[in-house]
Amino acid sequence: MLRSRLNNSRLPSRSCIVNGLRILWVLVVLWHELAVFDWTLRTCHWPDSQQAQSLNLRVARILVIADPQVLDKHSYPERNLFTSFLSQVMVDLNLRKSWHAAFHHLRPDAVVVLGDMMDNGRSLMSNSEYKTYHERYRDIFKAYECSVPTYYLPGNHDVGLGAAASFSLEADSRYTSHFGPRNHYVSVGNHTLVFIDATALAEEDVLRAGRGHSFDNWPAVRHGPIEFVKRIAESHSGGSIVLFTHIPLARPQDASCGPLRERGTIRQGFGFGYQNTLMDGATVFLLDRLKPSLILSGDDHDYCDYQHTIPSTNTSVREVTVKSFSIAMGVRRPGFQLLSLISTVPLQDSLNQVPVLPPLDTPCFLPNQIGIYLQVYFPLFILSLVILLLCNISWSTQRTWSAKRARCEARMDSYEFSRGMVGDSLRSRSADARYETNHPLSLPLPVSKPLDIDFGFTWWKGRWWTSVFHRFKLRTQRHRIPSLLRRSSYRHEAGVLHAFTKDVLNVAWPAVSAFVVAAWWVMQR
Repeated sequence: MLRSRLNNSRLPSRSCIVNGLRILWVLVVLWHELAVFDWTLRTCHWPDSQQAQSLNLRVARILVIADPQVLDKHSYPERNLFTSFLSQVMVDLNLRKSWHAAFHHLRPDAVVVLGDMMDNGRSLMSNSEYKTYHERYRDIFKAYECSVPTYYLPGNHDVGLGAAASFSLEADSRYTSHFGPRNHYVSVGNHTLVFIDATALAEEDVLRAGRGHSFDNWPAVRHGPIEFVKRIAESHSGGSIVLFTHIPLARPQDASCGPLRERGTIRQGFGFGYQNTLMDGATVFLLDRLKPSLILSGDDHDYCDYQHTIPSTNTSVREVTVKSFSIAMGVRRPGFQLLSLISTVPLQDSLNQVPVLPPLDTPCFLPNQIGIYLQVYFPLFILSLVILLLCNISWSTQRTWSAKRARCEARMDSYEFSRGMVGDSLRSRSADARYETNHPLSLPLPVSKPLDIDFGFTWWKGRWWTSVFHRFKLRTQRHRIPSLLRRSSYRHEAGVLHAFTKDVLNVAWPAVSAFVVAAWWVMQR
């Protein structure tokens, strides 16, 4: 019965368990490091895909990303060198995977980056360090198609906001030489894309308000954002304006950001090198002068959809604060915005009727990379450890029971053999007795019994020290048996831990190899 119970409860072999976990880990790692990005974006479509097609319509599709903030060795000063380097590598890998999936899945006509391209672009560093830093950014966000233009605007991490000893005096010139002008615009069909330097606007607005000037009589800083906005407003002849700004516009403190925001809202606030929103005066100035059809902003890192009111026309305009593209900015799911600009080409019979269609936009969200680490890899790691530990304990227990069963069977075989020998002996004695009965001896047995000769070795039997001797012998045996059991238990536990550690390493190296291969593939493509 014991033998059948052990056979029925026998686990799969060690190689079966280890190889099964290996295959599971490799598949999970490859899926979550490569395929999950394309799978997540399968439902991300351009907002004009639902529009009716027409011969006189032209669509420009623009991919808008915000705050990639490529890290460097100074991004986390409180971390040691290893953890800082590890954070940089993991964030870079995620940015590469996100950018590759977004670009190849959507095939945009243009790309807009809403500032904060590099986390420490404003910091003190040599020109060679900045060049290396910028080349790393370009390598992550490489142009897979040279015909796709990219438009930038500065963020507070690129050029700084306010004065600080850690901000480089060359931040402005470095930004201009590597990313382009700080204030500029471009026309796309019937639409005008206006890119303003919100950090410089915030600084000039503080200066203007401090001197008591209005925007109308303020002697604007040459080549500054206020002068730029006034020039655009005077020269703009028609069509819609899409305003791009790094810093969001002002709004009430309790303004809702809509259901797609992960937490909280956008409130006015200041800090070291940042400002949450523009001031009320600068916000009204932009709305009244430009009268945009859509506003896209960044800096906040989380999604926000808010309706502004243009004071001069009492009309509403949406401002969308785009989610950060990076997993290091405190959001579970990074994201980006898709912008479709539909332009109307006039037909020959209606040259004077050119309707201007409003811009269309929609958000897209990327995989939760931190959630993959904490909700997929970590639970699977714990589950693998538990499975291997329980299996090793069970395998060791089965080996112990098998050894005991083998010893029991050997004893039973020996006992049966001895019983057979005793039976043969008894049968032989019975035959001899029958022979003697049938053939009595010629001489009778002697009447007297043999002498019981005492040589002096049995005089101590029955004395009191006999019981003392037996008690000492039994106590010694009782102490020896637990000691032997403990030694056997130690050897058993050491064997289980050794086998468990070996199995963990055998399961781990294919998963780590798959992760390294996936990372290498991401770096090379």
